Amino acid sequence: AVVSTQSTGMQRVGLIGRKLGETRTFLRTGEAKKSTMIEIPTNHVLECSQSLNTRVLGGKGVKIRLGAFDQTDLMEVPLTKQKEFMSLGLVPQRAEYFFLTSPELALPVHFQLDISHFLVGQFVDITAQSVPRGFQGVIRRHGYKGMAKNLPGKTHRRPGSVSTQGLQRILRGKKMPGKMGDSRSTTYNHHVLSVDYGKGLMVVSGHIPGLVGAFCYLRDSREKDPIQGPLLHSPTFLGDRGALGGGIRYDAKVVHPSETFEEAMSKKIAIPNWYM
Repeated sequence: AVVSTQSTGMQRVGLIGRKLGETRTFLRTGEAKKSTMIEIPTNHVLECSQSLNTRVLGGKGVKIRLGAFDQTDLMEVPLTKQKEFMSLGLVPQRAEYFFLTSPELALPVHFQLDISHFLVGQFVDITAQSVPRGFQGVIRRHGYKGMAKNLPGKTHRRPGSVSTQGLQRILRGKKMPGKMGDSRSTTYNHHVLSVDYGKGLMVVSGHIPGLVGAFCYLRDSREKDPIQGPLLHSPTFLGDRGALGGGIRYDAKVVHPSETFEEAMSKKIAIPNWYM
């Protein structure tokens, strides 16, 4: 079955992946698009429970905990976690994440998801831990312009006045020097450009947070209308994985690597404004 998650208001479960690096993809419009490659292994449903969040999905959402990437060194896994995964009959997982889904699209424990959950051409939101930058000043952390270079003294990169004489205190939320990065960050509306179903690899448009090798969490975009792209499987792809084949599937707007320059230019098209 297929479903338009935005038009129906339903929300599917996401997937756990790992950032492999950044590259570029050539479109049929003649431009090179910055893109990111993500590895998505088999995800296991570890827990399915009722969500206590009353502000999302009318308070009827289901919280699904997924696990991915087998843990190779059991010495790094606490004994309580080892007992939990032993009861589930699984190897301890390195990455775990909770996804909030609609009760109609909930999945049972022990269910397995893979990269076929997402389709070429759809849009996804990606959450990850941003790159740690350490302690930074206001120019790099908040984008301050800085003071004039001809001023006397070492005031060129300082924040300047932070309060008034009458207030005599610093307000909460004032932009000040401090720790930058290493926080949970989400980027939206990444377009799925290509999917390798055999190797479990996906290429999405744009940059995503985190270092190379960091875990990332993907879910259907909440802003883009799937009607403009392919309709999504509900609750996930339940067909034969072998029917997808082991090859790579590209979006219609992406130039195939095997095409020559003349073939690519003969198929050159104009992309509407809502695309990308």
